[in-house]
Amino acid sequence: MLIPLAFVARTANRNAGLIAASLAFTVLTGCGQPEEPRPELIPVKGTFAINGKPAEGAMLVFHPANGEEFDVRGTRPRAIVGQDGQFSMTTYQSDDGIPVGEYDLSVLWFDNPDASNPHDKLGGRYAVPGKSNLRVLIDENTTELEPLTMAGVRFATRRPRSDPADFDQVD
Repeated sequence: MLIPLAFVARTANRNAGLIAASLAFTVLTGCGQPEEPRPELIPVKGTFAINGKPAEGAMLVFHPANGEEFDVRGTRPRAIVGQDGQFSMTTYQSDDGIPVGEYDLSVLWFDNPDASNPHDKLGGRYAVPGKSNLRVLIDENTTELEPLTMAGVRFATRRPRSDPADFDQVD
C-alpha cells in the first residue's frame, strides 16, 4: 500500500508542532520534579591559617562527622580562604551558610587552581576528611568559628614532568 506524499508531509508537520509544544511545556514546567528539600543554613564566617600565615586560596570542605548526608546529592559545605585568611561558608549558593552539625574538614590548596594540572601545595595529605585534625561544631547560634589553624605543615614540591626525549629509545 502506497501512502500519498502529501499525507506524509501534513502528518509530519502536525506531529512536529505537537512535539515542539510538548518539549516547550516540559521545559517550562521543570519536568514535573519537585524541588528537593534543603536544610536550614546558618551564615558562618571564620579564618584559616597554615604555619601562622593566611592560607589564601585554600579550599576547606566540611564533611558531616557522623557520615550522614543532609541532602540526596551529597552536597558538601565549603569555603575558599581570602587574602586575609577569612572565609564565608557556602553550601548551595555563594556565602549562603552551612547546616547545623558537626564537621570534619578536608583541606586542598592548589598553586594555580585554573591551570590544567594544578598542584596541591599540601600534597593531598589533608584531602581526606579527618586528616587535617580539624573538627567544627555548628549550632543555631554560631556566626563565627574560632580561628582554624594547622601548624608544622610541610609543603609538597611539584615534581617536574619528565620529557619523553630524556628516555632512551628502544628499537
